[in-house]
Amino acid sequence: MIISLCVPLVLSISVPLIIHHTGSAVQQRERRHRWLLYLACGLFFVSWYLPSPHIHGQDTSFTTHLVGGGMFTGCLWLYLGYTYRLRMAWATQLASLFMMVSALGCLNELAELLAVELGLVHLTLTDTSWDIVANSLGALVVWVLYTTLTRANLAPPHSGGRA
Repeated sequence: MIISLCVPLVLSISVPLIIHHTGSAVQQRERRHRWLLYLACGLFFVSWYLPSPHIHGQDTSFTTHLVGGGMFTGCLWLYLGYTYRLRMAWATQLASLFMMVSALGCLNELAELLAVELGLVHLTLTDTSWDIVANSLGALVVWVLYTTLTRANLAPPHSGGRA
């Protein structure tokens, strides 16, 4: 419960403060697209309370990683892309999103290992491969939705005039 509340709270406060050390145009874009940061934080919180499937008879945290890892990262990636007007070809978008979700997923797995080794929690670390799949799939879902909406002119691209 503590992690599900603290991580979104810290991010929703600290990330805008960090970004606001840049120029005023970036600050305006950040404020305009902050809802994506809040959406990411909401997804992270909710993901802790969603049921996850058993895979090959093994209890997993697949849904938690799909929503709170991958979709969270996808929304955070969109928030940063809109805030900084990042211009990228589709392949570069996918690569940068995959790098971001992989880095955050790796940090999460290292934190889990540390918590287990310190005796703070009792987790089985045997579902790491499924965690990676879920994180990547969640990020891909967000990218596909973003790409579909921008191509249908229902959402502006990162660098577009409406962003």
